[in-house]
Amino acid sequence: MLIAGGDALAALFDPRPVTTIRWGLDRIEALLAELGRPERTFNALHIAGTNGKGSTACFAASMLEDGGTRTGLYTSPHLEDVRERFLIDGAWVEESALQSAAARVLDCETAEHCTYFELATALAFTCFAECGVEVAVVETGLGGRLDATNVLRPAGTAITPISLDHTEWLGGSPESIAKEKGGIFKPGAPACLGRIDPLPLAVLERAARRVGSPVARLGREAEVSDVEVRTDPPETRFRYVSGSRPDGLRLATGLPGRHQADNAALALLLLDGSGLPPDEDSARRGIARARLAGRFEIRPSRGGRPGCVFDIAHNPAAIAALCETVAALSAARPLIAVVGMLADKDWKKMLARLALDSDAMILTRSAAPAERRWDPSRAQEWLSRERGLESIVCRNVAEAVSRGLTLAGAGTLLVTGSATTVGEARALPELAGVRTGD
Repeated sequence: MLIAGGDALAALFDPRPVTTIRWGLDRIEALLAELGRPERTFNALHIAGTNGKGSTACFAASMLEDGGTRTGLYTSPHLEDVRERFLIDGAWVEESALQSAAARVLDCETAEHCTYFELATALAFTCFAECGVEVAVVETGLGGRLDATNVLRPAGTAITPISLDHTEWLGGSPESIAKEKGGIFKPGAPACLGRIDPLPLAVLERAARRVGSPVARLGREAEVSDVEVRTDPPETRFRYVSGSRPDGLRLATGLPGRHQADNAALALLLLDGSGLPPDEDSARRGIARARLAGRFEIRPSRGGRPGCVFDIAHNPAAIAALCETVAALSAARPLIAVVGMLADKDWKKMLARLALDSDAMILTRSAAPAERRWDPSRAQEWLSRERGLESIVCRNVAEAVSRGLTLAGAGTLLVTGSATTVGEARALPELAGVRTGD
């Protein structure tokens, strides 16, 4: 991971491991108190879920920005540069403002006890406060109840679809994961729910009732229909109808995939329910221009090189959505998948699904922390033994991409499996074609 910027920013994070997790809100509460409670200077929208929360947050922020609201967006993880996490009105926070806020956080006595994510969260809130942000759209890092972002007093919350991920921290069932994510609900702030399976949905609705949070659901208070994934240019079109918009809106996003229609619709449901409704033009323009790096990010073919798709899909549900989108766009063949996962993920299910849609798989390992480092040779053996499939193992992402480009010819290179894999590949000069959305 690249730490960008000057001394204060580098000193704030180094040498703290990015992946350190320590439950509890005591440290972040103490740090924010020492900083003068920056998170109380702006309105906030808080978004949790297993898959799609980053895209949903991006859609919400884009609609607010188009309507003239000074908007902060805090997401994670970053792919190449830590500054990706902190956006104001769709752009990286200015270097001087980021350094000023980092210096303030670094000067706090309580900062030395905080994790990487707690410091990043405090930095985001401090930047937003100092830069006059009116509304911050904030994505949780892990879970919700004990996530560092859960110090907010949001105008509204949203939960995207839930599936099994981070089970060592959140529990081994969708219901236990839903319990943790429902911990972001706050009294009086609407809880907007995406398409969630019945058992975790029941957990979330009970959690909302307990705190007095009114529930609005995609599929009940709002509906998506007429979804169409188009290829030229890649986009997703759909119709949105809700109680507050009974005549409906026809919308389109440049983020391809049927799931992105739901993510955009949930963002609009959240804004409408939280008292921040965009007008029709801002809803259309905001959804149309929203982009998030590494979410089915396309770099078109140039000079005979294959088109490349980057997607940080890192659990079975996300891989399934990725494969469905590849099929919907009729990606040029052969489709060569460069795959680098993390050891604590359900990589067997992920590989089995990818094998159905790719013409060849190249397995590799990113520069992930040692405790999460995947063994691609073991995965290769499993694919051969259990699935009768051959695959290629490369020592690192750069070597895997080089091999993939050769095999793909005029086809498509798909890079997926984790944020670290996508981040490393995305920075390679041989993939420096047109960056859609940059």
